[in-house]
Amino acid sequence: MTENILTDSKFKKIQRLNSPQNPNRRSSITQDTGSYKNFDLDATTVSEDTNTSVTELEPPLKYSSDIKHSKSQQELFEKHVMEIKQRYKLRYRAINTANQTKDVISYFEDVNFELRPSILDGAVNEPFQLHFEGPTMERQIRTKERAKIKKLKRKYTNSTPLNSSPSSSDVEQEEIIDTKVTASFSGLYVVLWMMIGFGVLKTIVDYYGQTNRSLKEWAIVEIMLTDLIVIAAADLVMYLAIYFGFIIHWLCKNNVLSWNRSGWKLVSLYEVAYLCFFIYLPEHVLNLHWIGKIFLFLHSLVLLMKLHSFSFYNGYLWSIHEELQYSKNALQKLKDSHDEASEQKDEIIETLTKSIDFCNFEINSQSILEKFPQNINIKNFFMFTMFPTVVYQIEYPRTKKIRWDYVVEKIVAIFGTIFIMVVNAQVFMYPVAIRCLAVRNSPWTSVLDRFSKWVGLMIDIVPSFIVMYLLVFYLIWDAILNCIAELTLFGDRYFYGDWWNCVTWAEFSRIWNVPVHKFLLRHVYHSSISSMKLSKSQATFMTFCISSVVHELAMYVIFKRLRFYLFFFQMLQLPLVSLTNTKFLKKKTVFGNVVFWLGICTGPSVMCTLYLTI
Repeated sequence: MTENILTDSKFKKIQRLNSPQNPNRRSSITQDTGSYKNFDLDATTVSEDTNTSVTELEPPLKYSSDIKHSKSQQELFEKHVMEIKQRYKLRYRAINTANQTKDVISYFEDVNFELRPSILDGAVNEPFQLHFEGPTMERQIRTKERAKIKKLKRKYTNSTPLNSSPSSSDVEQEEIIDTKVTASFSGLYVVLWMMIGFGVLKTIVDYYGQTNRSLKEWAIVEIMLTDLIVIAAADLVMYLAIYFGFIIHWLCKNNVLSWNRSGWKLVSLYEVAYLCFFIYLPEHVLNLHWIGKIFLFLHSLVLLMKLHSFSFYNGYLWSIHEELQYSKNALQKLKDSHDEASEQKDEIIETLTKSIDFCNFEINSQSILEKFPQNINIKNFFMFTMFPTVVYQIEYPRTKKIRWDYVVEKIVAIFGTIFIMVVNAQVFMYPVAIRCLAVRNSPWTSVLDRFSKWVGLMIDIVPSFIVMYLLVFYLIWDAILNCIAELTLFGDRYFYGDWWNCVTWAEFSRIWNVPVHKFLLRHVYHSSISSMKLSKSQATFMTFCISSVVHELAMYVIFKRLRFYLFFFQMLQLPLVSLTNTKFLKKKTVFGNVVFWLGICTGPSVMCTLYLTI
C-alpha cells in the first residue's frame, strides 16, 4: 500500500467539471463512442503527452494552395470535420441560450465515485471509523437543548450588542441546533447476531441428536472441501488471463497496434473465447462439483467485466487522443495556409478548435496524478483488478489508512456467515433438494400430481431460501466487498442501496448490486445507444436481455439444464415496471413494497424447485 493516496479533497477536483450532481448537466447522457479508425493516423506521430505538439499531419489540407493532395485526402479531412460537427449535440449542452454558453458533456458522467461508507457501516459504525460509545441519541438531544437555551438567553438579554457580528461559538451553536438527531443501531446489530448464533447452535445440536452425524460428515461440507487446490489454480489462471487487455493497450501505447483498427476486435473476440472456455473447463475438463463451478463462473464474470471496462475505457480515450492529434495538426496547417480568409475556412477553424477543447477536457478531467496514456502500466491495472469495482477509471477516491480491527471484524463476519449458510443449507435446504430430485426421477402420473408435489416442495424451501438470500447479500455486498475495500484503501463503499424499501423492480435492479449496475449502465445501456444508435427503450430491453442470458447461464452451470425459467422471469420485469409506473399503482408505495417482498421471498424458491423437478 505504498502508492499515492488520493484523498477526498483531491479527488473532488476531478469531478468538479464532470459530476452527475451538477444541475447544469444531463442526468442521463448519450455516450460519444465514435472512433477515428478511418483516418490515416499512421502518418501522425501520437505523442504520450496530449498537450505537446506533434508532427505535421498528412495528408495536407485542401485549403493549402501550396501543397498538392489527392481527392481521397480531401474527403478524409472533410469527413473528419463533418463528424466533429455531428458530435456537437453529444458533447455540449446549452445552459444559456441568450449568451450562447454551453456545458461540456463527458462520456464518463454516468458513473460517479465518492468517498462514502456502505449503508450498514453508516448505521452501525461511524463512517470510516470504528468505535462504540453506547447510547448517543440522548446526548445529542441534551446538547441540542442546551444550545437552544443559550441562544434564547442571548436573544432576550442586553449583554450582546445588537449590531455585533456572530462569534465562532454562536455559529457552532447554530450548527448544533440545525443538526438532525440520529440514533445508532449498533446494539440491535449485536443482539441480532447473538440471536442468529444461538439459533445456529440449537440447530446443530438438534441435527446431531437426530442424525448422529458430525460437521465433517455433512454433505455440504464434504462438497465445499473437495478440489480446493484445483479450484484455486483455475481461479488464478482466470485472473492472469485478463491481462490480455492490458497487453493490447500496452502495445497500443508503444505504437505496435492501433486500438481503432485491430485492438477492439482482438479484445472482443477474446472476451467471447474467455467466457466460453471458463464455462467449459470446470464442467468438462476439471469435473468440479456445482459449488466450485458456480464460484468459478461468477468470478469469471467479474473478471470479464473488469477486462471489458479497462479495455474500452482506454479504447475510447485512444479515439479522443487520436482525434486531438489529428485536429491539432489540421488546425495548424489550416492557419499556416496562405489562402485568404473565408467564411467556410473560419467555420472549419472553429470546428477544429472545439474538437481540441473537448478532447483536452475529456482527457485531462479523468485524473490528477496520472494522465492518459501514462495510466497504462502494470501497477495501475493490478490495483484496478484488486479494487471492489468492475468499472474502470484512472483514479478513485481513497482512504488514508487500513483499519486492521475493521478488517478482522469483516473476516470474522465472512467466515461466520459462510458457516451459518452451510448449516442452513445442510439442515433445511439439502433434504428438500433430495426430495426434488426424487420427484424429477419418478415417473409422471399426471400434470396435476407433478404440480401439486412441486408446490409442496416450494413451500417447504421458502423459509430457508429467504434466510439464504439475505445471508448471500450480506456476505458478498457488505462483508467481502467492504473487507477488500479496506485492504485496498478504496473509498467508495456504495455497493448497495436501501433495496429493502423498493416499490418497483426498476429500483431493485439499480440498487441491489450497484457495481454491476454501473457496469451495465455505462458499457451496455449507454454504449448501445451511442454505438448501435438504439433508442432508450431499445437499450433498456437489450440491457435486461443480456442480464437475463447471463443469469440463465448461471442456472445452466448449477443444474446442467437449459430451461429458460429464470430468463423468462427476468424479462417479465419489463412489463411489471411499466405496470408499476401507471397512475393507479405509482402512488401505492406500501402495496408496491409488499409485492416486491413477495417476489423476493418466493422467487428463488420457485426457480430452484422448477429446475430440480421439471
